[in-house]
Amino acid sequence: MNDLKKQMDQIDIPKSLHQRSLQGIEQAKKEQRKSKSWVPKILTAAVTLAAGGFVALMVGEHHLDNDRASALMSQVENLSPPMYWIFAILCIFITLYISRKKLQVGADQKKTIGVAVVLILMIGNSTLFLQHQLIKPIVVPTVIEGTNNLQNALEIRYITNKDDRRYVEYLQAEDVQLPIVYYQTEQENLVNGFYYPLDTSQDLRYQNIRLAFFQLDLSTLEKVMASKNVYLVLSDGMKLPAPIRFTREPSIYENQVMNNSFSQSQHDAEQIISFTLQQDAVFDAFYVPPTLEDKILLKEWRLNDQRYTASDFPFSVTKGQRLEMTIQFKEAPLDINTSIGFSGPDGYLTMRLYSQTYFTTNLVKKVRENNE
Repeated sequence: MNDLKKQMDQIDIPKSLHQRSLQGIEQAKKEQRKSKSWVPKILTAAVTLAAGGFVALMVGEHHLDNDRASALMSQVENLSPPMYWIFAILCIFITLYISRKKLQVGADQKKTIGVAVVLILMIGNSTLFLQHQLIKPIVVPTVIEGTNNLQNALEIRYITNKDDRRYVEYLQAEDVQLPIVYYQTEQENLVNGFYYPLDTSQDLRYQNIRLAFFQLDLSTLEKVMASKNVYLVLSDGMKLPAPIRFTREPSIYENQVMNNSFSQSQHDAEQIISFTLQQDAVFDAFYVPPTLEDKILLKEWRLNDQRYTASDFPFSVTKGQRLEMTIQFKEAPLDINTSIGFSGPDGYLTMRLYSQTYFTTNLVKKVRENNE
């Protein structure tokens, strides 16, 4: 045995043959890796394209004109938010599978894990963005009181995606076309006919709440109030249904209880309204337009520092007394510009209430669901 070993050690293997052997071993390893690497490469390309598609949808409107951006978004407008997440989770699983395969064939561990983390974060962030995008702008539901004031004004807010650069051109109600009134600003600050972003009343993470302002006379107001369908028309011709409810009761103005002053203060979801009366009066009900009966609630009123609630109707007030009313708003995506107060046999004690909803992401979601 020892002699055989000595004989084998004495065999001189040519260097060229040894080099060829090593090359053959390396080639075999490469062939083995090559035979197994085609699936990960294809999947890598698929994930990269998917992630790129997400990013393109997320930032495309920054770099494309409106028509191309709208066409791009229309490709996914029929997908529901759960479908975005299903597709994203599928891409994440493919990413993890590819990373595992690459690690098994000896790929650089830090580089592979780093790329996988970046892809997963990219897909997740893009999916979150797409989930919160509106298919089209939405008009905020509004309750407005029409009056005999010849200087009537309509303020209507609408919700747009932050990348949507379209603007409102006019309000359409049957045969009425009412042009928007723009902010008076320096000409160089005008963008496509409107001043941006001064018409933004609230800045959210994914959307802007923007204001459309219209001036109209009494006859035009009457036509708008009588119209069944009211729209805001955008610069590209898109019509946005405007859910506007008008309230108007002439008896409120014809039969008002005299008061020489009132004040108003707001604290979150509550408002306090104070009156100083100029005559004796009896009130037996809380007055609020029918469309707002479930949106505005009477919490209490105070008279001579004594607290009363709805169970204490009717009640009387004498001249010179100060009456303080506290109302609560039920959380709802609704803008209000109408009169509320008390009513009774002696008439109405009201004031104009102006309240704009402060939007959160959840309220934007609620508006979107109501419109869908």
